[in-house]
Amino acid sequence: MQLNVKYIGDPSSNRLIIFLHEGLGSVKQWKNFPNSLCDKTNSYGLVYDRKGYGESLGDLTHRQANYLHLAAEELFEIISTSKHNDKPIYLYGHSDGGSIALIFAAKYGHRIKGIITEAAHVFVEDITIAGVKEARDLFDLGKFEGLKKYHGNQYHQVFFAWNDIWLSEEFKNWEIISLLEKIDVPNLIIQGKNDQYGTEEQVNLIIEKTKGVSTKLILENCGHAPHKESQKEVISEIKKWMDDERSSS
Repeated sequence: MQLNVKYIGDPSSNRLIIFLHEGLGSVKQWKNFPNSLCDKTNSYGLVYDRKGYGESLGDLTHRQANYLHLAAEELFEIISTSKHNDKPIYLYGHSDGGSIALIFAAKYGHRIKGIITEAAHVFVEDITIAGVKEARDLFDLGKFEGLKKYHGNQYHQVFFAWNDIWLSEEFKNWEIISLLEKIDVPNLIIQGKNDQYGTEEQVNLIIEKTKGVSTKLILENCGHAPHKESQKEVISEIKKWMDDERSSS
């Protein structure tokens, strides 16, 4: 795979956090969050652009409803070929990345120590469709031109790969609720109270169905990107969760 992969933090740390970006995201769009989290939790980090995003090569046209499952297989290959895969691995996934983390944990839970999801989706809600439709209107008004800075001339393809599949007939009944009971690793499930793409029902289902020890974090006055909007609190709660998880293991 010709993917843009970067390591951050202290390579001597006995913990690796892998960051999984959102449906319009990339390595650069995380800004300084991965570095700050790795610094505060004394972790090594891995950030990468999925196929067709950011600086990674790939074609995102003709996306199908199983695209998140395919991304989980891509992650499996990254972990399998990483020279640091002997460290305890935690997945941190935002939005699409959160769903990828859940799929991976259901299928390859033995390869990881725990997962943190932020605004993950496990089924399609009306609020999600409404948010995606609004994003298309905003795109037509030029409000997503900033994506070109991160995805270059691919930014149209990145946007419509995400937007088209979520509005498609084939994706209407998409869900991964049936996979949740296969997850037995510890998990921290984060969501903003004012997330414009999903409700707390997403979080509640994950907490209810997974078999691993689950911790719920709902942030007041926060939307779809807690790591940006409530970064200080998010990092503080993750550090606390990781410290508790380490002491109990």
